[in-house]
Amino acid sequence: MERQDFYVISFENTHSAMEAQKQLKSRYSITVIPTLREVSQSCGISVMLPEMSQEEAIAAAQSLEMEPEMYQLYYAQGDRSHRKVTPVPASCPPDC
Repeated sequence: MERQDFYVISFENTHSAMEAQKQLKSRYSITVIPTLREVSQSCGISVMLPEMSQEEAIAAAQSLEMEPEMYQLYYAQGDRSHRKVTPVPASCPPDC
């Protein structure tokens, strides 16, 4: 069983997801993925932030030049069949 823990940003719409990809790809190693089924945002694509600490993921989300209500940062733990996805507030301190 392969375990993969990562941060992911989901978006309210496809336009916001595409804009975030454009903004983040030059500064961070990102991957565009289908929105996780555990996430109930309306857009079908998300940005995965692999191999980032919580502090780095929050900084990446905060660097987006868009209204905070247009996206949500999540932490995904586990493999596909046993995944737990937890929202992470963009203003969250490093130990929350």
